[in-house]
Amino acid sequence: MKKLVPVIIIVALLLVVAGVAIRVYAKRGSKNNPSGPPMQLAVTVQVAQVERGPIRETVRYVGSVEAYDSVTVLPKVTGILESMEVDIGDFVSKGDLLATIDDAEFAQRVEQAKANLKLAEARLQRSRINLASAERELARTGALVSEDLAPEQQLDLAAAQRDAARADVDLGDAEVARAGAALNEAQINLDNTRIVAQLSGYVDKRRVDPGALVSPATPLCTIVRTDPAKVVINVPENDIPLLKVGQAGVVKVGADDLEHHGRISRIAPTVDIATRTTMAELIVPNAEGTLRPGMYADVLLVARKKADALNVPEAAIIRRNGQTDVLRVVDDVARTTRVTLGILGEGYAEVIDGLEEGDTVVTKGQYVVKDGDRVRYQSAAEQAPEAA
Repeated sequence: MKKLVPVIIIVALLLVVAGVAIRVYAKRGSKNNPSGPPMQLAVTVQVAQVERGPIRETVRYVGSVEAYDSVTVLPKVTGILESMEVDIGDFVSKGDLLATIDDAEFAQRVEQAKANLKLAEARLQRSRINLASAERELARTGALVSEDLAPEQQLDLAAAQRDAARADVDLGDAEVARAGAALNEAQINLDNTRIVAQLSGYVDKRRVDPGALVSPATPLCTIVRTDPAKVVINVPENDIPLLKVGQAGVVKVGADDLEHHGRISRIAPTVDIATRTTMAELIVPNAEGTLRPGMYADVLLVARKKADALNVPEAAIIRRNGQTDVLRVVDDVARTTRVTLGILGEGYAEVIDGLEEGDTVVTKGQYVVKDGDRVRYQSAAEQAPEAA
């Protein structure tokens, strides 16, 4: 019994010390957080204020860059290619010389056509002289017949000769017209030995070299017009109602962050059965030539927008069980608040109901904070220097 007394005394002393320590710790916690529960610690979060401003909803598609115009140059006559005046990458203006075909044979045909025209004109002149002579003879014979100095048959013969002469004149007119048309054709063929550009643009492909025999079925080169550029996208049928002619779009290509601004110029009236998409075409200024035909393009279209909306950062939105909430901070306490959203875009969400301008919402840490928890945070002005 005597041995148990010291043990009991030691245990009693330990209990007294533990009680004192608990009271001291509770007093310290109460001093640091006098308005909250004695043992509760505030959770550090990041916040943002609900503000009014513009917002827009965008949709993204992958498209391809195409030339605004593309023309394959073909000769109009058959012959030996004498020269190619352009090469890949050259810029040409409308009317510039692209190539020439050996024109010796075509020049000879022009001279032959000129000679044929002169011959036809000479024949026509002779026919007109004969017609004038036949008309005079007819008049003279008519006078003699009227005075009974010549038989009636002689008058009929003179009339027939006049009609024949008139037919020769008509035939001569036709031969002159035919010879003139042949000369025009020969001259056009001669002119076509000089092949010129029909539009301004860059030479994309050169397909033949001098010395080759070319014909109207032989491609010589391709000319493309790249300013403006054409960007083609395929839009799923569910998104078709979002499209309209004149709608603004932003185009990016490759690893370049440069934004190219354009507008929808055409929307196909049908949907492709195989892909269930429709084609839309954007026209984009391309003076610098950054958009090259064949490139993949990242296209961002503005589907909806508002100039003045109540907006919160999208990071503040909490989605659980089909519900949309935010944590609103009231007197340093997080309060779960149900919200109704409108337009979502570019990192922000439009709030239709549930918040007011100037409210503070949690944007980071909301998934570790419960309704009613105390929070500590810095204002946006205080966070900015630390972020920098």
